[in-house]
Amino acid sequence: MPKSSQLSNEEVSKILHLKLLGKIVKEISKLLNRSKSMIYRILTRKTPYEPKPRSGRLGVIDIRSDTRVQRMASSQKMSVCEITRAPRLQISKSAVHRRIIESGYMIHSKMYRRLPLSKLHIRKRLQWARTHMSYGDKWIEQNTTSCPCDYNLLVI
Repeated sequence: MPKSSQLSNEEVSKILHLKLLGKIVKEISKLLNRSKSMIYRILTRKTPYEPKPRSGRLGVIDIRSDTRVQRMASSQKMSVCEITRAPRLQISKSAVHRRIIESGYMIHSKMYRRLPLSKLHIRKRLQWARTHMSYGDKWIEQNTTSCPCDYNLLVI
């Protein structure tokens, strides 16, 4: 058996039953093909058996919220932002986006992380760069005029 596999409820009940019949731990481990330490852990615990918590992302969205998100995305054609603002839904944008992609609806929609800069902000950034940076106006003009469609190229 692989190391990381967990015991089922059936195996746990078998271990407890064999111990009640008077078997020793070594015999139980041979019968069930499990390690002695795992059997000792089952026999000495005080609480009912619960599998060991594993690392990774939790399944945070409950079923009702999940179906609601899918319904809003498919029938009402709402965007990710509109879905997150809906009443009685406490879900982040990334969780909504992930659920929409997993369900297959609205695959074409792209979730923007940040808004593009306005003309005023672009102008102020370039002005700040001209006054504070040492490489001068020629380098800034050369890099911004080479592609007039992308003003966010210059990140300062």
